[in-house]
Amino acid sequence: MMKTDSHKKTGQADTNPYRMPPRRWFLTFMCMNIPIAGWIYLLCLAFGKKENQLRDFAKAYLVYKLVFLAAALVILGILVYVGLDLADKLLAYMEML
Repeated sequence: MMKTDSHKKTGQADTNPYRMPPRRWFLTFMCMNIPIAGWIYLLCLAFGKKENQLRDFAKAYLVYKLVFLAAALVILGILVYVGLDLADKLLAYMEML
């Protein structure tokens, strides 16, 4: 038994808000990869009023970017801490010479 939607039987157009053409996705990826403007673009999409697939994607991508930003900052902090310690030891060694 084949399942069909009621709006397809009546010939109505598909009004699914989760259907987007590839050119719209391309534009989204191009805009969100601009260094600072991309964050602003994603924030506008994520907290906009229009409920669609882009809004859900923007929210998920913002969480993804924030997780990796936090991880990068932690790694950078560790490297700076270790690097400053090594630089201090190197300067102390050079003073002994």
